[in-house]
Amino acid sequence: MMKSTKIFVAAIGTFLVTGCASNPISMANCKTPNMALAVAGGLAGGLVGSQIGAGLGRQLAIAAGAGTGAVLGSRADCY
Repeated sequence: MMKSTKIFVAAIGTFLVTGCASNPISMANCKTPNMALAVAGGLAGGLVGSQIGAGLGRQLAIAAGAGTGAVLGSRADCY
């Protein structure tokens, strides 16, 4: 698979994972999510995910790690 296709698959997976992440109850105390920490969390999660598996499993791990890291990073100041 070409590198640009892998990046596209990882990006789509990230959007799918983070699209399901809204929870209005836990975000009640957070007026503005921290975007800098969201980016840092996404990068860290993607890096961790890249160390897992091979092939499609690795791509899914990268997407899940980046999505989870971005959500957790954006909410770091909300608790």
